[in-house]
Amino acid sequence: RGGKGSGFHSVVGRSPAAAMSDDWCTIESDPGVFSQLCEEIGVKGVQFEEIYDLEPGAFMTYDASQIYGLVFLFKWQQEKDSRPEIDAADHGIFFAQQVIQNACATQAILSILMNAGDKLELGPHLKEFREFTSALDSQMKGLAVSNSEPIRRAHNSFRQQSSFEIVQEKDAKGGDDAFHFIGYICHEGKVYELDGLKQGPILIGDAPPGDCAWAEKAREEVKRRIESYAQKAAAGGEEGESGELRFQLMAVVNNKCLEVEKKVERERYLRQRANISLVSRGEDVELADEIDDDDAPGDIPTFEDLSGKEVAELQGIVAKCTAAIADLDGQLQGEKKKRQKWEKENALRRSDLVPLALCAMRHLAAKGLLMPALEKGKTEHLKRVEAKKAVAQ
Repeated sequence: RGGKGSGFHSVVGRSPAAAMSDDWCTIESDPGVFSQLCEEIGVKGVQFEEIYDLEPGAFMTYDASQIYGLVFLFKWQQEKDSRPEIDAADHGIFFAQQVIQNACATQAILSILMNAGDKLELGPHLKEFREFTSALDSQMKGLAVSNSEPIRRAHNSFRQQSSFEIVQEKDAKGGDDAFHFIGYICHEGKVYELDGLKQGPILIGDAPPGDCAWAEKAREEVKRRIESYAQKAAAGGEEGESGELRFQLMAVVNNKCLEVEKKVERERYLRQRANISLVSRGEDVELADEIDDDDAPGDIPTFEDLSGKEVAELQGIVAKCTAAIADLDGQLQGEKKKRQKWEKENALRRSDLVPLALCAMRHLAAKGLLMPALEKGKTEHLKRVEAKKAVAQ
């Protein structure tokens, strides 16, 4: 177990390799963190999206072929699991047991990426890693992950920076909660749960036909688990349990910036062909796109197809493409802003702001402004809390 979920640390480990565990830090469960982690390992064209809705149809806005897996974060509890485990090698599944603590977030991500086949551009390191570990059993795969310097370096680049280290006594009560990450994938028409603390993958069931069907199947399993935990909490749970439920579900999908850019490019090629067709009929049209038609996608109408259309139809195609491009540009700007926000947040995660805070507090105290600033901060915080509650209602 390991990782930091929704701001909470995971501190419990199961591996005897304690020395290696010290080399892996806890990282925050965040789409921006995981997306940049993949990029730093060398994976291209993916990002993580948080899923807030666990009701049927939660994935209807996604292309099922572009959901490579789901990462589920939950508060770990010691419990029996009677579900049978399968042999990963017999089913052609990459599965690595977790042999060190704090690495389960990265292992859950790797279990999805490594099972995506040729649908993803893994980059040179993960391609080499997949080939190197192909004949290893699940435990040796886990050891290979723990000893992979590029993976560990990318993981530890998100280490929380602090000028102080808070040491928690081993027998102290009220310590940090333990959180765990697992993955869900669809492989050869079946949905599997990949948990590094198990001996092998767990078959959830067949992926039913239909859009986003496999993700819906996994969603049902996630919801079942959450409801099971809620029932235990309502009944009193384990001794010492607070009854608080904390979960997070993320989907591994295509890089949305790249996807939107491809859609914009397609509309531009179609608009250019329609405009050229209009010019050939003597219409006064400005050819603003200026892109090489030889690179046009094969699924748009050809010049021959367009030659059979009336001028009004061609003008309608141009207008429709122009409107679509404007809409897509708005989506693209939104995705770029989100990524800029991720970059800023990740930069802050990698910065030690304690000296700045202490310096600011010292100067405020010297001027007699520290306590007024503290009270003002409390007031502003309460306002934000109330505003969030109002939005939630």
